[in-house]
Amino acid sequence: MTVQRRALFDRLTSVHRPDCALFADGPLPMPVAGPDDLAPLLGSDQAARYADACRPVFEDLRRVVGQLAGLMILAQLTDSSEVAGLGELASCRRRFDEAGERIRQLVAPDALEPHREQLVAAHAFSGLALGTFSELRPRGDNEAAFDTISRHVRRAYAHLSAATAEKAGLAMVDLSHACCSCGR
Repeated sequence: MTVQRRALFDRLTSVHRPDCALFADGPLPMPVAGPDDLAPLLGSDQAARYADACRPVFEDLRRVVGQLAGLMILAQLTDSSEVAGLGELASCRRRFDEAGERIRQLVAPDALEPHREQLVAAHAFSGLALGTFSELRPRGDNEAAFDTISRHVRRAYAHLSAATAEKAGLAMVDLSHACCSCGR
């Protein structure tokens, strides 16, 4: 990768606002109650154990979604399929795999199962986006693949946003002042 492309890659993958024009379409999943909101109903021990166990899952998924969005934008702007071979995509895949293992071990009390399901859905859509990067072709028309990646990243982001529970330490990053905030 040339120095110029590497500099562009570093700049583009470091900050991206998920609600810029690229991500404007698509319905949001229904927000679900977080662990701390249900603690009085469940007994604080159950909710606290779940909240502690899902924090690393949430953080991994938050990073995966951000990396996928950045890599997709990089591939589109540079019109390059080389993104599929970058170490950053491999790193994203490792984090995705680790999140999947944590999700399989995550036990949610009955009242928090809808919260866990949002994490599972965010993981599933992230996996679909990851898989689509292999469809990018050198010097080919990749618009359909970009559309598919974008759609899956938007859905993963929406599911993860629905699982946001700030009191439990599960919060999305505020990117309102990001470089691609589209003047808002």
